[in-house]
Amino acid sequence: MLREKTKVGTKKEMHKLIQEELEKWSDYDRKNEGLRANQIARFQSIRVLIEELIALIEPEYVKVNFLDDRATIEVGDENDCLSNITWTIQPNFTVQERMEEYWNINLWQNKINLEEADGFRVEEKRGNDGVRPLEFGEENEVINYLAPEIAKRVAFYRYKNKS
Repeated sequence: MLREKTKVGTKKEMHKLIQEELEKWSDYDRKNEGLRANQIARFQSIRVLIEELIALIEPEYVKVNFLDDRATIEVGDENDCLSNITWTIQPNFTVQERMEEYWNINLWQNKINLEEADGFRVEEKRGNDGVRPLEFGEENEVINYLAPEIAKRVAFYRYKNKS
């Protein structure tokens, strides 16, 4: 008999196991929603600085895409995608734990537990190279890093295109 060989012998017992798993997913979602709300709030102060920085540069070479909790800045020339550079800026976080995989429609999904961390994370991608992660303590440190990097590249594209 099934009841003698397993812990699950009745429909009620199976339903209880399913409910326990659903509660774990609900807890996971609540925690991530809280983290996301905090990340969105933390991002607002640096968003203003990024908007001010980008407003100083003609849009011909610089594109910015804002999401709720991050921004992506791309500096480049449509004729030269290999030397384009992209920065994704967001409040910092750490990965606490990766849990077992679960089936999610067309892919396996890992439960990943994230936690806020001080400062800001910038992921820098140059052309087809990999991503270089950078961390900064304060908003102004991010802007102080980006401004000269953007200026170098805009100057290069202006010079290149004047010939």
